[in-house]
Amino acid sequence: MLALIERACADVLRDAVGEGQLSVGVTTQLNHLAPTPPGVDVSATATFRGIEGALYWFDIVASDAAGPVGTASHARAIVDRFAIEARAAKRRRTG
Repeated sequence: MLALIERACADVLRDAVGEGQLSVGVTTQLNHLAPTPPGVDVSATATFRGIEGALYWFDIVASDAAGPVGTASHARAIVDRFAIEARAAKRRRTG
């Protein structure tokens, strides 16, 4: 469910992300509301709540055909692609 939530928020934020940038998840508060049987499709709908400092906040509802299965609050930041990839590469070398 977390991957669906992150993807839904990134899709909403896509037009705000410029050339050489990307959005990254910073924090998530996730609530499971109901189980979903294996093989059932689940979708997530993100609603932009606002900006606080450098964070873009979203409210999300994840649902299957029977109704909501989860809710979340998620924050993303827009970062320089080169800088974040360099930081990740550095961690790879030291790990």
